[in-house]
Amino acid sequence: MSTAGSSKEPSSASGSKSTQLPVRPKPAATTNGIASSTSSTQQNGGAFDIVHTYRDLLNSDRDLTMGVAAIESLIELLSATPSSTAMELVGLVKNEKAKLLASTPNPLPLLAGADLFEQYLLRSLRGPAATGTGAGTGNNRVLTFDETCQHLLDNKTLFAQRAKDDRDKIAKWGSRYVADGGIVLTAGGSRTVTKILLHAAADQTKHFKVIYIVDAHNKRSAVAVSQLRAAGLEVETISPNKVAYVLGNTKSINLVLVGTEVVMQNGGIISGMGTAQLAHLTRSVKGGIKRFYVAAETHKICRKNPIAYPMVNRVGVSQKDVSKFANIGVDPDPAMLAENDEVDYTEPGLIDGIITEQGVKMASQIWEMVDDYI
Repeated sequence: MSTAGSSKEPSSASGSKSTQLPVRPKPAATTNGIASSTSSTQQNGGAFDIVHTYRDLLNSDRDLTMGVAAIESLIELLSATPSSTAMELVGLVKNEKAKLLASTPNPLPLLAGADLFEQYLLRSLRGPAATGTGAGTGNNRVLTFDETCQHLLDNKTLFAQRAKDDRDKIAKWGSRYVADGGIVLTAGGSRTVTKILLHAAADQTKHFKVIYIVDAHNKRSAVAVSQLRAAGLEVETISPNKVAYVLGNTKSINLVLVGTEVVMQNGGIISGMGTAQLAHLTRSVKGGIKRFYVAAETHKICRKNPIAYPMVNRVGVSQKDVSKFANIGVDPDPAMLAENDEVDYTEPGLIDGIITEQGVKMASQIWEMVDDYI
């Protein structure tokens, strides 16, 4: 099997967890310590439009996750809308965050990123340390409000590198679970899963195959299959209605690997419709020992828990609830997710491990990561 290009080494940049927020740099002029924006995100006669900014960012880069695009939009907000006090800035961020979340039928991926940024901002405004320059003491001093805002903007380059490195780290962790001689079953077109498989393909000691569940409505799956085949991997494609048959009759499948849009704080995941079904089948269909793993960056952790059926609706996702039989003969509501974009909830008991840039975690460990990371 020919090999794929090897992944880059993770960045050696270190620091506290509050310096790991994933945001890309964007050139901006500065005035009085606060960056001024001249981008197209100035809408409606000069007013900042966070929804337009978010959509522009997401459309401009297919590798950008929804959570990171939300974070970048809030960083743009700091550039475009200077504030004079910390209280004013926090209030502004909360208001714009609410607008952003209200603009989409599935706010959970955005909420995960926006919450991360908000917590980072609050920690920074409490007084990040700067090396003292006066009195010759060498002691640390507390940054002023303007310096704190500029600190957030200046560190966008570091945040960007962290975001890129996260997938490389996940690829290294995840490739360890791809066994020589085995078959990986995957679906969904996850960029992180693709990165894992390409990293494993670069290992000359491993020879494995991939079965990809391809949904005709999911263009990302076709892109992923093309990338994997270009790397020399043997990739077979199947339709979703063959999953149980293939799981039961292909004993060499030892790993079922998917990505996700959101990791809930209880370790469950909100992902494309059919993920929960795949997890249930992995656990229940006889035919060899198979493990169900999820690949996800930690910025996808959301501080919410599904509490009752229909679970995704109860945590803010707006999509059709067929159990109510309320949509017979009614045109689809444009405020709801299109059927092709609908999501389901996979409970933590069906997940054998979550592969993050911080290592492979059991679903029960996500709760600890919420406290430590967010």
